[in-house]
Amino acid sequence: MSTVSADTRESFIDYAELRALVVEDSSGMRDALRLTLSNFGITRIQLAGNAAEAIFQVRNKPYDFILCDFNLGDGRDGQQLLEELRHGNLIPLETVFIMVTAESYYEKVVATAELAPDDYMIKPFSAEVLSSRLAGILLRKRAFGAVYRHFMAQELDAAIDACDALIRSKPKYVVDALRFKGELLVTLGRFEEAEALYQQVISMRAIPWARLGLARSLHLQKKDDAAEKELRDVLEQAPEMVAAYDLLSDVCLANKDAAAAQDALEIGVSISAKTVRRQQKLGDLAHTNGDLETARTAFSNVLEKGRHSIFVTPADFGNLCRVQVEQGDLKGVDDTLKKNKSTLQASPEGKLVMAVTQGMVHTRTGNLQAAAKALDEASALRTSGTRGEARLMLDLAGACMTNGRHGEADGIVAEVARNAHDSEALLTKARKIYDEAGRGEAGAAVLASATSDVRTLNNEGVVLAQRGDFKTAVDKLLTACGEAPFNPRIMMNAVWVILKYIDQVGMDEAMIEAARQHLAEAERQAPGHPRIAGLRRHLKDVEGRFGIQRKAAG
Repeated sequence: MSTVSADTRESFIDYAELRALVVEDSSGMRDALRLTLSNFGITRIQLAGNAAEAIFQVRNKPYDFILCDFNLGDGRDGQQLLEELRHGNLIPLETVFIMVTAESYYEKVVATAELAPDDYMIKPFSAEVLSSRLAGILLRKRAFGAVYRHFMAQELDAAIDACDALIRSKPKYVVDALRFKGELLVTLGRFEEAEALYQQVISMRAIPWARLGLARSLHLQKKDDAAEKELRDVLEQAPEMVAAYDLLSDVCLANKDAAAAQDALEIGVSISAKTVRRQQKLGDLAHTNGDLETARTAFSNVLEKGRHSIFVTPADFGNLCRVQVEQGDLKGVDDTLKKNKSTLQASPEGKLVMAVTQGMVHTRTGNLQAAAKALDEASALRTSGTRGEARLMLDLAGACMTNGRHGEADGIVAEVARNAHDSEALLTKARKIYDEAGRGEAGAAVLASATSDVRTLNNEGVVLAQRGDFKTAVDKLLTACGEAPFNPRIMMNAVWVILKYIDQVGMDEAMIEAARQHLAEAERQAPGHPRIAGLRRHLKDVEGRFGIQRKAAG
């Protein structure tokens, strides 16, 4: 009787069990890729001709393997599809995503990818080559199974332990495990440990991603001079590592060098112009720096190059129109609104952008009757619960003020200030609006009243918590959340104090639910904030301690 060794079982892949999705805009190439997969045993294959079809397929059934061409014709390309699948959590970490590209595109595609696929295949390729690459990825993902399970369950400490176990038991995957562990440490706010880990990797081999991780961990510890030096060294060796330019921009801003921050982003954009979030960031920074032409170019690129991206929002249309208004190009504003009318009219937020922008334009041209109509529409949308981005709301406040609607303007500014009490850029813009309207003293009073109440409640709550009076601290911070329901800093402080209160007094399900809700809103307002992961971990610990099941996401 023959026996199969454990190693053989561990390395065996049953291709017949894999569910595969092929995404390719050419019907002939789709059939050819299906034949290639069937040549080494994959027969459960679904075909999609574009990104929209692929997303529909993924929403309806899980796939083990996605083989996607980079160039998908009109609409989203393969990279944008991957970003939407990953950021929307439409595919698990275990799903293999391989990008197919022509040799002429390969270097550019790889260098500019924000979110890398599991591998690239350069056309043409054989079934043997694809089978070999796919097997290696599947085995690696199988080895990372425990890491992925803990990560998806938000058990980040357990995921780190699983990485350590993998490092000890599977030397083949040590670099991959160290990379994942480093990202987990950063997510948990354990920046000193992350720094030490990246130094360990660099001592083995100066891999660019490890040096980028080191720079990020230094930046998060406010060691920005050291972070900048590391980044400039990295970019000297790997000048097309676009993520390094993004981090360098953040570091320069921390060092209060906005011009250098903009320079870094401009280089990044010159390498990878299609990345929506980099263009958005460049537009914001250039606008703050008073460089309207660069801001206009960046915001235009957001709309043109990112028209199929999930990261484009109605606020992006408002950003472009704001710059065009400031440049005095009212025809350009009209063209932007007409060209994108159907998109903007499709959502209340888009309608609000149109109404505010039209109010600004009509005010500029002296058509006060049309301006009043547009401002009335904006007011009705806000009354119905539609929220606008803070800068758009300050645009609305400015138009209201110019049209003599001072009470409405003061209310809008106060709302913005309460929710951004520590944003000097927004408060400065608000002061400028009042100064230009000749209402400087009134503006100072509005801003002082709006920010002082929230700031006082927040600071008193934090001080009380530090003294151990968590019950009173909770009351203060929940009141602050009511006053500023979209202020992520205050919401995170409230969550922290609620969880400390529960640690002190025991089970309080209403408080746990309040913590859940405020943490979810804070994460929506400030995705990726370094405090979020630690608060999530604390909340999960509290839920586990009292046997509370986490509610399924709706």
